[in-house]
Amino acid sequence: MEIRGKGKPVFCGKDGTWKDELEKLLSTDDEIVVLALADVKYEVLAYLNKRKDIEILKLETRHMKKRDKGTGLKATVRSRRKPDNRQKL
Repeated sequence: MEIRGKGKPVFCGKDGTWKDELEKLLSTDDEIVVLALADVKYEVLAYLNKRKDIEILKLETRHMKKRDKGTGLKATVRSRRKPDNRQKL
């Protein structure tokens, strides 16, 4: 399933199983779209910010149509690439 544009989606819930799925997808060099609602978005942001090996490419928020869902978070991430030390001068 693709979410408009690039990336494989990871739907984040309160149970925390999204972390395992994210780790599995980070082993590939693909872009990953992380989606979260309600209070889970704060946990997701903290997790992504804490991890120095994850690069946040794009971060979007929006109010959901159903007000009880609150604000949604959509982050496009990928594994941070290690610099190539063999640059030619």
